[in-house]
Amino acid sequence: MYAAALPVAISYFFLWNPPSELTDWQLFSYLLLLSIVIRTFITFFEIPSTSLGPELTSDYVERAELLSYRYFFGWFGGLTLYNLVWVWFAPRNQTAEYLDGRYNPATWTEYGLVASFLILAGILVTSIGTHRHIPTLLKPPSKKILRGDKNLGERFNKFKSELKETLLSERSYVFLFIASLLGAIASGLESALAIYFDSFFWQFTLNEMLIRGVSIYLAPIIAIILVPLLVNRFGKKRTVMGVWLIQIFYAASPFTLRLMGLFPDNNSPFLLPILCFHAVTNVAMAIIVASTIGSMVMDLVEKIQLRTGRREEGLLISARSFAQKAVSGFGLAIAGLILSIISFPSGITSGSVPQETLDLLAMTYIPVSVFAFLLALSFVAGYNLSRQNHEENIARPETKVWIDKDS
Repeated sequence: MYAAALPVAISYFFLWNPPSELTDWQLFSYLLLLSIVIRTFITFFEIPSTSLGPELTSDYVERAELLSYRYFFGWFGGLTLYNLVWVWFAPRNQTAEYLDGRYNPATWTEYGLVASFLILAGILVTSIGTHRHIPTLLKPPSKKILRGDKNLGERFNKFKSELKETLLSERSYVFLFIASLLGAIASGLESALAIYFDSFFWQFTLNEMLIRGVSIYLAPIIAIILVPLLVNRFGKKRTVMGVWLIQIFYAASPFTLRLMGLFPDNNSPFLLPILCFHAVTNVAMAIIVASTIGSMVMDLVEKIQLRTGRREEGLLISARSFAQKAVSGFGLAIAGLILSIISFPSGITSGSVPQETLDLLAMTYIPVSVFAFLLALSFVAGYNLSRQNHEENIARPETKVWIDKDS
């Protein structure tokens, strides 16, 4: 976790500051390389950080609550960076050439610098804050898999066998793994098109962007209150199935209602308050779902340990995280394909896109997004670890230590 701090911050800064003389292909290669570097070093931090969760608490509700705090601070940090663009970076970079500062490249150069420092601080604070728990963490047996001796091939085959056994031994994990893949694709699509909807479909001004961004601070607060209450009352699977089903259709409702002529137009004084309320409640539901699914993976740690003899929360979390990162680009690709199919114009500003094109963007996005999220949700139905089963698992003495099955 400590080792990731500087590489992530430095590579993130250079991501927003490419050399100006690069050709299109060179710029693509530059951004691709830096994206790989950033994702790699973020993994060095994210995987061990998330893997601490199952060891910090084994309680069914507390694990979900712990992850809700993680998302709480994550969203607060992300929203702060987002809001700084509209309250500071964009306004101070308004010029005669760029009346709207968000289109000025200098805005994003400054953003990259400040964001890099905040990322560095966030990683260091988290690492230092959890450092004191090191003595209480479970100690795994020593592994010699990668040591160069005559049995290297045999050891590597054992490693592959253990990897397969851990990831495929539990049906519930496989279902959550697939749900995560599909959810990452859908989220990638949603994130890629968000700026188009904000800038062109709703035609937000800088001040409106800021107001909505500030309002979303309420979302993680709502989620952090509701997660333990819902999980304790309904259990994790029912919480995810119910909240996510509502959120999928609720997220698309403003676009659907606008196409039906049942939503305020962009000049209405009611538009911004309604969209602020929608954003807060929609994000709150998304955080509830993400926190609960994450804790469902944590609860499988002990169940898989009882089957394999190995406690490998790092492997379970890293495999899921890797898969999400690997496929999220498909969502971006789908977004690009949609923009290409509808011939969305480039190099334009808010208010200059034909309404027919904007309507077509919404009509294409809604069914694709809803279908992708519903498909992801359908796999959550395959999860079968109940609260009672989890409590029985953590009561077993075998889950209190890391046991080498072959010893």
